[in-house]
Amino acid sequence: MQKAIPIPPLSVVRLASADKRTPGWHEDVGRIFRVGYYGRNDGLDCIWLVNDEGIYEQTTDHAFLYRYFDVIHFAKESDLYGLRRPRIPPIRQADLKRSGRKSRRRN
Repeated sequence: MQKAIPIPPLSVVRLASADKRTPGWHEDVGRIFRVGYYGRNDGLDCIWLVNDEGIYEQTTDHAFLYRYFDVIHFAKESDLYGLRRPRIPPIRQADLKRSGRKSRRRN
C-alpha cells in the first residue's frame, strides 16, 4: 500500500491497534475517523482526526497514522487546507427502516 504524505483530507481511517506508546487509544480501537483539513499553523504533519459528529477531535502525525491506523479510503481532495470548502459534516445515520437492519443500542 502506498503511504501518501500528506494523507489527503477527507480520507477515512480506522484505529487498528494501540500499545504502551498510545495508552489513551486502547478503548478507541476500531473507531473510524475522517482526516480533517490541515492548518497552516500546524503544518502538514499534524493530522486532525474528525469524529462522527464532524468535530476535530484529536491529532496524530504520519508516522503514528501509518503505524496504528488502517486507511479505509484515500480521498481525492486536492485542497489540503480546505480553503473555500464547506466544513466536514457529521455522518448521517442510516435510516433503519430503509436498510432493514436492527438498531444496536450501546449502554
